[in-house]
Amino acid sequence: MSSPVQNPAYSRDRQPAALSNKETLSKEEQAWRLLELGRYPEAARLYQAILHARKRYAAGWNNLGYCLFKMGKAKEALACYRKALKLAPKDADILTNTGLCYQYLGQWQEAYHCFQRASQYGARDAELLNNIGVCLAQLNRVDEAINFYHQSLALAPRQGEVIANLAAALAQGRRWLEAIECLEMALRLLPADFSVLNNAAICLEALGKYYLAAPLYGRALALQPDDLQVRQNYAACLLKLRRLEEAREVLEELLRLDPRHRDGWQLLGVLYEAMGEPETAAGCYNRAWGLTPASKEERKERMGLHAPASQQEFYQQR
Repeated sequence: MSSPVQNPAYSRDRQPAALSNKETLSKEEQAWRLLELGRYPEAARLYQAILHARKRYAAGWNNLGYCLFKMGKAKEALACYRKALKLAPKDADILTNTGLCYQYLGQWQEAYHCFQRASQYGARDAELLNNIGVCLAQLNRVDEAINFYHQSLALAPRQGEVIANLAAALAQGRRWLEAIECLEMALRLLPADFSVLNNAAICLEALGKYYLAAPLYGRALALQPDDLQVRQNYAACLLKLRRLEEAREVLEELLRLDPRHRDGWQLLGVLYEAMGEPETAAGCYNRAWGLTPASKEERKERMGLHAPASQQEFYQQR
């Protein structure tokens, strides 16, 4: 499941600088004003100029990291946050921001340690507890993750994202009925959330309720039609319901998006067997197992040439 990630706070206790003539603002105030206006490249350049002269300015390194993070430069942002932490190792905001950056980069152990330290040094809000839970779930420490999600919900009981994360952790622990109960709550709060719909369908399918799972997969796919994992999940569910023509349409589109999708070819083989077409099924299995010679387009891709957009691979973890 894709996990909610809060927007990093660059300073929780400082208020935006009052607007005034640019000439009367200090460089720090100008940079803050640009940051507040969302003009991150300009703010970043100004913070870089400030830090050239004030290398031990922890807040400046933190705010530069925030700007770079918002610009999509997570690795550069992380380097700034690390410099800020060396100067202010007990600052809860900087620890939280560093953890968020690690989280974004998929470095879950490092993110967890930063969030835990932020909690020790005073930060104890629902979002931080949620993010600790996210890290623990990613580290397969499911029972601990569930505990932190419950702590988060004690502070913010109607946070749909946290409820959805709790449901995902319960499902991860194969506690299906509890997961379904949480997902029903999450769907009431987030009726058009792609991840919630997909995860609810997975839980219902695990309970054998394919007729309830299929429409949820369909709704999720309508939100993100290029998502190959959900498309595969949906097709497999339709196969279990013997809705073969619908399953074929879903699979054909999956294989149009990614002609080398092995699981897609495997499922299509199963489908054609169910339809009483063993020769066609055998051809699909051969494609799944790599026994069919690659097409001209696929050979080009393997040589490093760009494929048409419809042939690019997409990945979505469920």
